[in-house]
Amino acid sequence: MRLTDLRFALAYVLAVAVPAATLHLSAPEERLAAGLTAPPFAWPRVLVAHLLTALPLGVLVARLIRSAPAVNEFAPGVWPVAGVAVTGAAVLVCPGIGEAVAEGGFDALPLLVLRALIALALVFPWCVWAADPPHPGTAVRSGWQFALGGAVALVPCGLYCEAAAEAGTERAADLVRRERVVRADAALAGLIELGSDRPVMGAAPATIRKGYAARLPQLAGSAARPLPANAPPSDRMARALVLIQLDRPAEAAGLLEGLGGPDDDTVTLLLATVYRDLERWTASDELYRRVLDKLRPQAASNPQAADMCATAIEGLAFNARADRRPADAEWALKMGLDVLPGRAAQFHLQLGRHYHDGGRHGPAREHLREAARLDPRTEPEVGKVLRQINTATPGCFSWQ
Repeated sequence: MRLTDLRFALAYVLAVAVPAATLHLSAPEERLAAGLTAPPFAWPRVLVAHLLTALPLGVLVARLIRSAPAVNEFAPGVWPVAGVAVTGAAVLVCPGIGEAVAEGGFDALPLLVLRALIALALVFPWCVWAADPPHPGTAVRSGWQFALGGAVALVPCGLYCEAAAEAGTERAADLVRRERVVRADAALAGLIELGSDRPVMGAAPATIRKGYAARLPQLAGSAARPLPANAPPSDRMARALVLIQLDRPAEAAGLLEGLGGPDDDTVTLLLATVYRDLERWTASDELYRRVLDKLRPQAASNPQAADMCATAIEGLAFNARADRRPADAEWALKMGLDVLPGRAAQFHLQLGRHYHDGGRHGPAREHLREAARLDPRTEPEVGKVLRQINTATPGCFSWQ
């Protein structure tokens, strides 16, 4: 391999690796803990996708710049230094851009273009370093090539961000519903940086996040107040709920473990959920099963018992999926059909998703269609999953 080829390969690797690593590691600790990266790129995978798709346009611009004789008089080492300098400037500028985005309510397209321009600026010096001066008489690249390079920088990332926003909306809605305020705030921040206009629990992401901006300091102040050693169980429960909202599950578990005992089903379910957040799958499963064994005989006649059984079954299925036990997740959801026949549509829908995620498209279709038959309100979600199956491989070969 020629030295020039090695320089090309090294330059393009560094063009992605240096900005991605530097920007990501420079993000505030709370963003990193929540799975976010430097603003306005939301999640790390979005940052990497933008840098990769900016490379073709960066190469075209670099070759155009290299066609100017004065540029080629610079020492080759200038361009890697310039690449590091541009990355350092982005580290300083991106937080301010993130604040402006959070407050501005921008649409998806302007934010897509903004991220693409930042990515182009980050990869450009490395592309110039990799490019050779053009041979005398070589024509400057034509306009259609730059248009194609711009399309490559925008279209794939636009489609990818749409998919990321769709998945992020589902996650944000689940976190908002479960009162996980800190985690929900981070998920909403990612959606805002992508310019998503999908409602979360019936409201715009920016609207919910503005409410959190006032609520989070109140929760933090409440958690900071000392809790007396002889505090009654109600106060300890209230403090545990605050800690859960602040994403401090270890502290919440310490409070809940001394509350209620095995007969308090509410405490047991809450502790099982906290153990789930701590990825203590076995301990969480044990508590979910305890509640299920106790309340299962009452589920048909007692709505509160049915709600708790549903929470326990869905918790068992979540744990099994997270712990890579798909057979256990399938068992839990099928048990839901048996224990709670009145909620069969929801369990058929979840089984359809489960089989789809596992690549079992035939059973997935059966359960999804049964969910739509039992409850027409599930039809939008059923239709979405069926479309995913019909456009996936090998799902596209099994149309019915």
